[in-house]
Amino acid sequence: MHRDRFELALKQLNAHDGALFEQLASAFAVLEFGELRTVASVGGDGGRDARLFSPVDDDTVIFQYSVTGDFSGKILRTAERLKGTAPSARELIYVTNQEVGTKVDEVKRRLRKEYKLSLDVWDRAWFLDRVNLNPQAEEAAESLAKIKVDPLAASALGVPSSLPSLSSAEEQEAALFLELTYGDEDRHKGLTKVGFESLVRAALRDTDSDSRIARREVHERVSSMLPGGRDYGDLVDGALRRLSKGAIRHWSRSDEFCLSYDASLRLKDRMASYTLIQQKFRDEVQSRVVDMANIESESLSTAETAAACALVEAALDRILLERGKSFADALVASRISDYQSESLEPLIDRAMRDMEKTPPGKIRKIVSFVISSIVNSSFGVTREYMRGRLESYTLFSLLQATPDVQKTVVKLFSGGAIWLDANLILPVLAEELADDENRSFTRLLQASRDCGISLRVTSGIVEEIASHMRRSLAYARVAGQGHRWDGDVPFLAAAYAASGGVPAALGSWLENFRGSEQPLEDVAEYLSEVHGVRVQELSDEAATADIELRGEVKEIWHEARARRLNKFAPATIQILVNHDVECYLGVVQRRKKENRTPLGFNSWWLTLDGTAYKVNELLRGRITGEPPLSPVMSPDFLLRYLEIGPLRAQISRNMRSELPVMLDVSFLEGVSPDIMRVVEQVRAEHSNLPGRVLRRKIRDTVNRLKSAGGRLTDGGVALVEQEVLESIVSSNLE
Repeated sequence: MHRDRFELALKQLNAHDGALFEQLASAFAVLEFGELRTVASVGGDGGRDARLFSPVDDDTVIFQYSVTGDFSGKILRTAERLKGTAPSARELIYVTNQEVGTKVDEVKRRLRKEYKLSLDVWDRAWFLDRVNLNPQAEEAAESLAKIKVDPLAASALGVPSSLPSLSSAEEQEAALFLELTYGDEDRHKGLTKVGFESLVRAALRDTDSDSRIARREVHERVSSMLPGGRDYGDLVDGALRRLSKGAIRHWSRSDEFCLSYDASLRLKDRMASYTLIQQKFRDEVQSRVVDMANIESESLSTAETAAACALVEAALDRILLERGKSFADALVASRISDYQSESLEPLIDRAMRDMEKTPPGKIRKIVSFVISSIVNSSFGVTREYMRGRLESYTLFSLLQATPDVQKTVVKLFSGGAIWLDANLILPVLAEELADDENRSFTRLLQASRDCGISLRVTSGIVEEIASHMRRSLAYARVAGQGHRWDGDVPFLAAAYAASGGVPAALGSWLENFRGSEQPLEDVAEYLSEVHGVRVQELSDEAATADIELRGEVKEIWHEARARRLNKFAPATIQILVNHDVECYLGVVQRRKKENRTPLGFNSWWLTLDGTAYKVNELLRGRITGEPPLSPVMSPDFLLRYLEIGPLRAQISRNMRSELPVMLDVSFLEGVSPDIMRVVEQVRAEHSNLPGRVLRRKIRDTVNRLKSAGGRLTDGGVALVEQEVLESIVSSNLE
């Protein structure tokens, strides 16, 4: 039996299902102890789960079956009853569908001390580990699943209302089946085949050998899921032909189709797994809403908590749809630079406007926090759920934009070289302070290398990184002496403080990347050895650009840098401008030797700087003729490309599970000295706490202060700040 199917059945049991659970538990208990007899009937606290059982030949062992969520209270009440109903009992086996684990350790101690009873718990995990070890147990589990899971799965397949961002039932149906099947497909299979085979399965979802549909109706059902005015006939027939080899049955005489029996069973199991993942995701959302309300000292009623959870799910769903659609639009239009990594805050605002939701201020703040924490710090089931939804929306958006998805996707470069901006390197350095599961930028670079992409930096970018380290050390000295720092706190210094480090120790940490004698060489060596990022200059290529073009690009960057960095010396600003111009024009000029299509260029510049995405449009009207195609790519686009492009088969399953679903990039110039002073106060007040607890308190403080101050989203970014700070200090702490 499929483990997820059984787990979902156990999770669906409620207070009215005592008899069902008793049948299941008895079937498992007999395998361990033989025949059982009732030793106490209903009474006391009432209900079916008040019955107690004992093996026929051993009255010292007592069984209690219960579906209640208050298992600690239930166990203690049962122990009290046993003093009168079974005074010879020495062992209580508590059998439940709940997830218990170590939550009853204190209860175990009380039972030993106060009641002279040992406690053994058979919880949900116990059942799941044993379901397929014995035919009798498997049969009992399947009987329960038919009652509790099959109607649920059938309902979800019939009305996939869990995709609220899509307007029509047909669109929801298409996206749901893409979500159900995409992750299990051969990663080498073309996306056009994957997409239309999923849509055909959706069209045949309610068929069997006694209820078949004609080819014409399959065509009509698939066409209703996609934009009108196009001919999908050949694509649908191709999918029917391929699927007829196993997944569907074809009656050639009547030209009718239905799902095969095995395919129907697999679909039910996949739907059960999907529903289980969705439930676990919703449990995680509720847990985070409650935790965030406590952090904010907000009192939420049951109805307000439910409303906040629903809003988190709906807004996140809308954000994932927008991200998927934006990627598809940029891909189809051959304008990669149109897709930018974006801070979550404007995405959340747009999602609220699209849903026409205006929640109370306290709920809006909690919803924003929870969405940010889920995007920035999630793994396991939560990450799996979001990844499946985003992949579904991305592929569905591509199918809506163009039927031949594979033809569009294969235009994307394979291999090639990507130059990294300093604002991509700094987060990677800061993630040395983060837990493994929260190293989003590091994982992105690792997956790129696994796919054969060469990662490069110019020596100018290395110089920026080394200069930033010197500035971080200067801040640490000033802060350590109790003096006020003028301007924003350097990113690496802020990241180190947010990880719980004291300013005096910053220099020791930075020695991981460079020494004092040859810092530029040290940084370059670190990037090469640890991250496979090698220095390759672009200055010669940039120098070959047309004089008019070079002058206007330099002017655009100078205007942006001078506006953002008005506290820096003019000479420093000019150095930074030169680095930007070298990267932008160097990649543009390299492409002249590649003779590729707009999507197929092998040279790109990966950056978070908003100005880079505007250069192409700003050049129009400032130079003679058409400006060169933008060489800029956002990290979020690269992430989508790795997961859905032609290189996706080269990413291992483990690496795929470790990649972030999306990158929350907050466009901030840095952390204010005021926030850092509060961080120091928190560290001083709680210096006796364990490191992980201290980091949690600092994280919560930084989050609140940053939210109160608002987010800056105009004018691009000098430093990536919020997303990495949150990942460094988030550890799913208890």
